[in-house]
Amino acid sequence: MKSPTTPQIRGRRRGLAVVAVAVAAAFAVTPLSPAQAAPSSVSGVLAARLAALRDAAYQRPLGDIGGTPCSPQDWQLCAGDTTAPNTSPYQLGNPIAQNGLGIPLGGLGAGSFMINQAGTFGPWNMGGSSNTNYENRILSQAAIHVREQQSGQAPTTKTLAVNTDEFGSVLPAWSTLEEGSGTYSALYPFGRMDYDDPVPSTKVSTTFWTPIVAGDDESSSQPVAYFDVELTNETSKSTKVSTMFTFPNAPAHVASTVQNTPSGVPSVRTGFTSEKSEDRSNKVTGITLGASSPENTADSQNSEWTTAVRAEPGQNVSYATSWNADGDGSDIYAPFSDTGRLPDSALDSSNSASALAVDMNLRAHEKKVVRYILAWDFPQITFGTESDTSWMRRYTSFYGGREDEQNNYIAGSYPGNQGFEIATRNLTRANKAALNVARWWAPVATDPSISPSIRMAALNELGQLPFNGSFWESGLVSSPYKTDQPRPGSKPGTHLFHSLTGGGWADAGETDVQGQMAIALRELFPSTEASWVRATSDMINQDPNGLVPGSPGFNPPVEGYIWWQLEAPWLLWEKSAAPAAPESTFFDRPIKYLIRAYATYQSTGDKSLLRDAYPAMLRLWQNDVQPRIPAGDTLPTEAAVFASTYDIMGQSGGVHGVYNSGLYILGTEIMAAATKDAQRLGIPEAAGVDVGALKQTAVASRAAYDKAFWTGSYYSFTDAGERATDVFVDALWPQHVAEQLKLPDVNPRDRVGTHLTTAFDQLAQVKDSSGQLLGAPNLVPIGGKPYGYIPNRPREAGFQAAEVWTGTNFEFAGTLIREGRRLGLPDLVTKGNTLADGVVHQIYSPDAAAEGAFAFNTPEAWNGYDTTTYRAAYYSRALAAWDMYASARRQ
Repeated sequence: MKSPTTPQIRGRRRGLAVVAVAVAAAFAVTPLSPAQAAPSSVSGVLAARLAALRDAAYQRPLGDIGGTPCSPQDWQLCAGDTTAPNTSPYQLGNPIAQNGLGIPLGGLGAGSFMINQAGTFGPWNMGGSSNTNYENRILSQAAIHVREQQSGQAPTTKTLAVNTDEFGSVLPAWSTLEEGSGTYSALYPFGRMDYDDPVPSTKVSTTFWTPIVAGDDESSSQPVAYFDVELTNETSKSTKVSTMFTFPNAPAHVASTVQNTPSGVPSVRTGFTSEKSEDRSNKVTGITLGASSPENTADSQNSEWTTAVRAEPGQNVSYATSWNADGDGSDIYAPFSDTGRLPDSALDSSNSASALAVDMNLRAHEKKVVRYILAWDFPQITFGTESDTSWMRRYTSFYGGREDEQNNYIAGSYPGNQGFEIATRNLTRANKAALNVARWWAPVATDPSISPSIRMAALNELGQLPFNGSFWESGLVSSPYKTDQPRPGSKPGTHLFHSLTGGGWADAGETDVQGQMAIALRELFPSTEASWVRATSDMINQDPNGLVPGSPGFNPPVEGYIWWQLEAPWLLWEKSAAPAAPESTFFDRPIKYLIRAYATYQSTGDKSLLRDAYPAMLRLWQNDVQPRIPAGDTLPTEAAVFASTYDIMGQSGGVHGVYNSGLYILGTEIMAAATKDAQRLGIPEAAGVDVGALKQTAVASRAAYDKAFWTGSYYSFTDAGERATDVFVDALWPQHVAEQLKLPDVNPRDRVGTHLTTAFDQLAQVKDSSGQLLGAPNLVPIGGKPYGYIPNRPREAGFQAAEVWTGTNFEFAGTLIREGRRLGLPDLVTKGNTLADGVVHQIYSPDAAAEGAFAFNTPEAWNGYDTTTYRAAYYSRALAAWDMYASARRQ
């Protein structure tokens, strides 16, 4: 089959403004109940969906894609310098930010692709070791087409996509749309394209979505994408209208297209087949393109792509089981353009592509919807340079796959070749799925008490969960790394989930980074959080020193870090080499494990989870937290670098830091609360723990904390040394989490508002030419200006002090809003909304300096004066946008 189309990099150009990203000046005083907000009928779903897409969605002219942000300090591939090294994620601008990305389709862990802003199919990320980043390719044979013919008139045929330099072109024989001939809207998990008169008399739009349903593992894991093509006759005469969905027998991976760092992991998919299937009772017709060959790698063997459609009254289905994917597309275009139908047979013997068509007569002003579905059955996901570790994907559990008592896959239990079954099941329950999605989505998408900026960011950042190297398993198939010790996550009912840290860090989700985004998993997909807690507890119990791992994926030591390779996550991980001690790195990691363990237990009420996790919580407290407190001290001391997730800030070593010290106080409160419950449940390990002593520790630590950091108007960054008196953007995150968990305050109530007022005024100084904030840098000298760009970014200079971290800013904005309401300080609410609006503008707006290139691949950071000097595009911390939403909604 023809090689996938890959993009070309081009220079910058100014685009149009993002539509409908306006911040509400104030919030309604009445909470918006999800039960009240969720529509109860399919028609209500459609109305709510359209209203939300008009109000809070990211919107752009179709195919009008801006340039790549490029600053003098960045890695200069963006300016065409292909000789520049491209393997270091420390390099600014690497991974490069790709303009024109869009909504990802496919369930969590199922493999995923985007419908980009040109309307073409790509980029792709099917997960596993091949995908250290997404594959920047489209399928030139994949498209939806429309044909119209009025009586006595010549037919008109259009392919509903725009050819672009950024993503490439569909097949050359197809008549495509012009740039700007429609509107692309995105509010995850829904995307929509409204086309400007692709044919003379029929209004056409396509809504594309995946049934992501909060709390529903089956629905949220499905490897499917719906395409609802809406056709409206705008004339007073009857019109004959046809649509066609073409799709190739595509590879799972194309190693050379991995963004920035091509993969060396082999992936082979050959032995093509094609079969037409029909479920007459449900009126479903589908074409399944398969691949079976001894040459295939495990990620592709016995895999399938199925396109299907459910015929509604008055709709006629026709098909072609095979046409030439390596040709110019004229073989499939000709019969469709001539008659609006396909020949119900194969056009060749290649089995390299298929097509479905639906034709109908539209009466005057009549509207009809054709619902296509794309389903895929790639049941195994593989890891390792030799792809020798293999797992079954989560969705396979709902089609026959089973696990044994050790949570390993039972060979042969998954029947395989389920493409048509997946398509049929999901087509027949599509209306129910739409209602189920709306029950959690509509209250977020349409809540008038929350600014459109916050709603848009909260929902669109969730697209990382299926697309950023998403892994969700239903049993280990094989691995050379099995040991006699039970593997983490082997308890029956556990289904391990991770997404990558991103931005070039191809681990299985770093414990410190994901602490700020875990609330999204806890609220929307609680089973994934419970599984993470159980498996991480197993790792702590197996660690020789009782320490929490930095990630469930193994990486060599930092100085020789292989950032772009994930060998066998959840089987290989970095065990500790020495006990914890004062000034050990990443103090926040053990506390963030405690936060996630206790929060998941608290939110689910699952007593068995506390039984499973508490022994590890206690072991970690005794071995990974308490030893970090120097004798005679009540607060942790810090290393000069890698003290926490804020790892290169230019601070001195051996000092106390406000962030880690606050986390220590929070940790004592978590352990006190968890121990109290564990004792009530009779968990043996809790019997000898003195809850009163933990509470006394918290009291003493609070007193030391206030003495060390409170200045009278704000909490300082550290208590001594370099940058000690700086204002720090995330000083109150421990307090923020304490409120979420309904634990005692870390910070006195009367000081929270004072600190936030000082911090915002000091941190949020820099605006762009339109008056929008560039965000709050990590550190700013009190009474001074933000740090400028630090050349070469040496560790001792603390280059991160000068950076605006997007995820942290989302959380900071939410804290301002929440505390403003709690404390009765409306100015803080306004400041929070202003910050949220500014950061969202810099990410999504084509009028911002980055020209919208950060949309759907939000970077970890940019310089406080220049957003085009950015780092680590598509970084998971940005999922803290959900935390911002959770803070902004009425409590």
